[in-house]
Amino acid sequence: MLSALFGGRDRLTKLAQYPDQSGFIRELASSDIHVLTVPFDTDVDPETMTAEELAAIVEASATELGRDDKGFTPFTYTVDSTRTLPFFSSQKLAKKFVQSYVNRVRKIIPFGVLGIRGDVLPSIMDASDRWMLNAETKHETDVTTALQTLFQVLRES
Repeated sequence: MLSALFGGRDRLTKLAQYPDQSGFIRELASSDIHVLTVPFDTDVDPETMTAEELAAIVEASATELGRDDKGFTPFTYTVDSTRTLPFFSSQKLAKKFVQSYVNRVRKIIPFGVLGIRGDVLPSIMDASDRWMLNAETKHETDVTTALQTLFQVLRES
């Protein structure tokens, strides 16, 4: 816990670094993680956006994110022609990703951050081909192979 407060890696992030991924998979299943969602995309240029347009986007996205009758679709993005799902061990790391991503694509994107347990990930496994823990942060780890193994075991059981 103290290492996380001072910018160190949390337990989940540390375990993701080990060659043997069994500890990571066990920890992930019982951990709270954060997944991004985007209720709709905008094509508004942030350079020419008015305050009224921004307010309308914020209001519409809050309304859409507040609806619990439709479930959610996780945010994915493309890296080297591969559909990638970023997920995070903390809201702080999710925020860092959002800031980096929005600055890179130069678009207004109404992200929502959902806290879920790691054992819910199999229900959204078809959303992507690559899974990045703490994407675009100094703690980024590609955990695709470990999760594919887990998902295959779950399908067979």
